[in-house]
Amino acid sequence: MALAPGTRLGPYEIAAPIGVGGMGEVYRATDRNLGRDVAIKVLPEAFAQDAERLARFEREARTLASLNHPNIAIIHGVEAVDGIRALVMELVEGETLADRIARGPVPTDEALAVAREMAAALEAAHEQGIIHRDLKPANIKVRPDGTVKVLDFGLAKMIGGPAEAGHSVDGPAKAEHYATMSPTITTPAMTQLGVILGTAAYMSPEQAKGKPADKRSDIWAFGCVLYEMLTGTRAFEGEDVGDTLAAVIRGEPDWAALPRDLPPSIVTLIKGCVHKDRRQRIADIAAALFVLRQSHLGSETATPARVASSRTSRLAAYASVAVVMSALTSAVWWSLRPHQSTPTVTRFSILVPEKQPFLSSSPLVAVSPDGTRIAYVSNLRLHIRSMDAVEERAIPALQEIAVSTPTFSPDGKSIVFYSDRTLKKITIDGAGPVVTLCRIEGELAGMSWGPSGVVFGQGANGVMRVSPDGGAPERIATVDQGELAHGPQILPGNQALLFTVAKGSDADRWDKAHIVVQSLATGQRKTLVEGGSDARYLASGHIVYSVGGVVYARRFDPQRLETSGEPVPVVDGVRRAGSTRALSGAGVGMGTTQFSVSSNGTLVYVPGPSAPLSLLLGRLVRVDRSGKREVLNLPPGPYQLPRVSPDGARLAFGTDDGKNARIFVYDLAGNGNPRPLTFQGNSRFPIWSADGEWIVFQSDHEGDLAIFRRRADGTSVTSERLTKPNPGEVHAPEAWQPKGDTLLFTVTKDQVASLWMLSMATKAAKQLPDLEQLPNWPNAVFSPDGRWIAYATGRPVPYTSLFVEPFPPTGIKGQLAPLPQGGELRSSHFPVWSSDGRELIFVTGSSSGIGLAVASVTTTRGVEFGTQVPLPRQFRVVAPGIGRARTFDITPDGRHFIGVVEPEEIDNDGAGTREFLVVLNWFEELKRLVPTK
Repeated sequence: MALAPGTRLGPYEIAAPIGVGGMGEVYRATDRNLGRDVAIKVLPEAFAQDAERLARFEREARTLASLNHPNIAIIHGVEAVDGIRALVMELVEGETLADRIARGPVPTDEALAVAREMAAALEAAHEQGIIHRDLKPANIKVRPDGTVKVLDFGLAKMIGGPAEAGHSVDGPAKAEHYATMSPTITTPAMTQLGVILGTAAYMSPEQAKGKPADKRSDIWAFGCVLYEMLTGTRAFEGEDVGDTLAAVIRGEPDWAALPRDLPPSIVTLIKGCVHKDRRQRIADIAAALFVLRQSHLGSETATPARVASSRTSRLAAYASVAVVMSALTSAVWWSLRPHQSTPTVTRFSILVPEKQPFLSSSPLVAVSPDGTRIAYVSNLRLHIRSMDAVEERAIPALQEIAVSTPTFSPDGKSIVFYSDRTLKKITIDGAGPVVTLCRIEGELAGMSWGPSGVVFGQGANGVMRVSPDGGAPERIATVDQGELAHGPQILPGNQALLFTVAKGSDADRWDKAHIVVQSLATGQRKTLVEGGSDARYLASGHIVYSVGGVVYARRFDPQRLETSGEPVPVVDGVRRAGSTRALSGAGVGMGTTQFSVSSNGTLVYVPGPSAPLSLLLGRLVRVDRSGKREVLNLPPGPYQLPRVSPDGARLAFGTDDGKNARIFVYDLAGNGNPRPLTFQGNSRFPIWSADGEWIVFQSDHEGDLAIFRRRADGTSVTSERLTKPNPGEVHAPEAWQPKGDTLLFTVTKDQVASLWMLSMATKAAKQLPDLEQLPNWPNAVFSPDGRWIAYATGRPVPYTSLFVEPFPPTGIKGQLAPLPQGGELRSSHFPVWSSDGRELIFVTGSSSGIGLAVASVTTTRGVEFGTQVPLPRQFRVVAPGIGRARTFDITPDGRHFIGVVEPEEIDNDGAGTREFLVVLNWFEELKRLVPTK
């Protein structure tokens, strides 16, 4: 529908047509209310009449309108007048980048200046979860004053792909369809092949294959645009759409066409942006922005004057992927490094092998005191890497031992680590035996090794110290009731102890913790920092500590035991130990930040989100038996404990933001928003009744931690109490018997559990024989026929194992025994039955990582188990337990798993983080940011 000049759309008066876009006509218009010129995009009539697409369009428009950045063309809103729907946007004067490139290659300085502003725009959008999806020169304008404006953010998604439009299109055809729907295809050639190619040429390989776009697709397009500015030709050319998409999928740009004087870091940056495997591609546009800014400053190794005050600096370490692309480069640099009087701060990354992702929630990485070696834990195995080596090496004696929390000795010749509830020690050359220092009762909460011995946190048990030669540990600090101790370090002089004290159960309790110093002679304690955790004293004269994924520094006098000055953020974007666990406030593991600093100033850390612990939000995903994963249509949130209804149509799950814990019910068909089931108090652990009519749960809304139930459809006005705990007891539901009226529940007191059954008909409760004094929650589940229960316990074997026994119990039971130390699988937790009752799926620890495994079960002659088989690595994302309960479920038809996924697992396709970052001579930067004089 063409609009004549003078036509009014609400407060906007059409002035003149500008062109035609894939969404419809584009006009210059005047805003009569505010007296400004705007651009109006009128939606096609067919589009405007599709209620579903229109509603989605308006939702997306509201999201995009939240973008406010000087390099992004702003969306003002949506107008609807007389059946006409139009998008109102900022009018940007000037030529497009496509117009500029048509005149020839852009000079390097000018091209890099444009690229910096493009990257800044992408960073701002990606921060809000908004992907452009159609970045290309025609979507970038340079105003007469030189300001770069990126147009049409997210409009490719708002238009909708072929699947959303009701078409069945796959592969390159699907990508070609997206190309024709480009929001900036302009007249008069809307149907001409060359214009369609103008979109296809910037599609990432995953888009060309018909897969969804994410921020890495924008990074691909950014690299293509930068290449084209510098060379005047497209990175991927073809005579038609098919040829172009083939070049995108299989071809390589002509790297020789780049200017000869182009800085090497920019060449590496472009190559990192257009890596065809998006898992190997630069993961965040902030990395590109960092490299471009460093190039602007004229130094390949310069460090920014302001670190960690924005997400740009948080992800600055990712720029190491662009500056040094492999461990080989770092090894060569180390061997040839210049010896200067003023050390140069240098960053690079080390990518561990694909089969060694960082999946543990315990401390993962340590650097030797002299900075020459790194010890890291992957798949529960210890690896040693020298700075001057290309590959890591393993210690043969530890190849079959599950390891966490590696800590170097003061001389760097030995490592102490945690394994099988004990502290053990071995020399880094592996020449000596594995020596057991002491047994650990409870959870290990950080450890350090100084001249006076090995000190380690024990949560509620305070801080312990043991001789490096072994022996009985001594308690050197206690904490009050409700407090946890973490991350101890004995300060120089051996007179005082630095550690973290947290209290409460909120998800952000470690961000609110106190960092304290305590005299070893008198026990007198004082607080140094209110709000932070995992503090370390450094030889540079600072203490560093973490809030969320940001490391802060303050000056510290170890003689006077005093800090001075304001805290300064010095590293932004460091992984915490187990992001999803933060959402439950469970355990002491979240006190750990994955970084280590040597005595001479080498920093090593695992990258991660910088958000506060209370905001490390996960996603709910559905994974089929082949490993194909689908993120449910729900926003990121503090999700817990999903449970599928007996008919497979609904999902009950919990949320816990540290202040309120609630239960919701969600239609798995994606119809509508989650419906809250609980409103009062804190409610957790939803369990469906056998008929799907009720949901039972734990709640504290009447003052105790009891079990209640409500109708799943929300029609019941109040919750019905089912149990009454005795003083000091905690009740939590476990499983509802299929085709029966029995509820299994756990009674916990003083950290010891027992399993009970409750008759829903009589409300009478009875403890199951031989299932008391359990060292951990059993996570009991009924078989589909209700005649058997499976549960996990650590007794009588040293590792947690699964048991199956009849219900009601007869005294007969079968055990899925942990395999011996040399076997593939070890502990087994969190069982769930297959739909036919012939298999148990469970979480297991193995040399290939923490994941899911399956074992057959037969009950014809007692209980017999088949071979334990690990499921593919994609299932790791649904494997962990939050606190004490299973964080995944299986659909009744047995075809899908549904579980909670950490953000970094989404970004890495379930493969886990495989990178740690190294900063040499970091003390030079630290002293500049936080002067000690």
